[in-house]
Amino acid sequence: MLLSHFSDFGEQYLGFVRVEEPAYAGQPPRYTLETSPMKRTLFAAALCLSCLATGFVAGPAAAAPVPAAAMAPASANKILAEIDRRANAFKDQQYTASMKIMKGGELSKTLTFESKMQGLQKQYIHFTAPGDVAGMKILMQDTKTLYVYLPEFKKVRRVAAHAMAQGFLGGEFTYQDMTEVLLAAFYDAAVGGREGTKTTLQLTPKEGNESGWSRIDVVIDSTKGGVTEMRYYDGAGNHVRTQSREDWKKVGGELMPTKVSMANLKTGDTTVIELTDVRVNEGVDDGLFSRRQLLR
Repeated sequence: MLLSHFSDFGEQYLGFVRVEEPAYAGQPPRYTLETSPMKRTLFAAALCLSCLATGFVAGPAAAAPVPAAAMAPASANKILAEIDRRANAFKDQQYTASMKIMKGGELSKTLTFESKMQGLQKQYIHFTAPGDVAGMKILMQDTKTLYVYLPEFKKVRRVAAHAMAQGFLGGEFTYQDMTEVLLAAFYDAAVGGREGTKTTLQLTPKEGNESGWSRIDVVIDSTKGGVTEMRYYDGAGNHVRTQSREDWKKVGGELMPTKVSMANLKTGDTTVIELTDVRVNEGVDDGLFSRRQLLR
């Protein structure tokens, strides 16, 4: 993926939003959403297990941070919407993954699973190990419809809304992480600042979104071409967990993270997901995303 940095005649480019300096004192800056034939995308592996959403290219390096007031909220929301659009680059995705659950700094459990996706809002997960979870399946049909199949009981259960913020299988990822892959539908954005190659968006829940977070900071690094960190704040404004995205590799011609970690800053526990055998645009049968399929 080619990362472009632009700077010319008093204009700055923050990714795909052009910021024109005021012509005279007191005049606000002008923001123009740039369109480009160059495709810059980031693989998005959904589910509560990863949530690797958002493709974005930040602008030129800066010597000092740019305060949030330097960019209007409307422009920041356009950036967030573009992140979502570019994240949804692949028609379908398939991969194998491991999820390591760390407790007290030590490995507590390792789970493996296979995933198949259509876009970002349909996903089918099949756990293959260890034995106590092998055969468990998860189906996301859309952002509001999530099912879990429990092989021990041979039952399919729908995940209730009040359970969305709960940790999954003892790890630090939640069901809410799964359903909030396309962020613009759930959050409003403001630019929190820029420093070097990194730009931070501050997200706050839209009215009606009963999010478990009062704010999420999304850090975009132009050297990677996408989101490298997400910081989550509770209702009191405390920074309580951090998601990190590492081991960036090219798949389908696009750069993507293949390692995603979620750290709980209160307990010190961490869950790490690593992707292997990632394939895109090979075709995934739509019939896979049915409740009936979970019982097979």
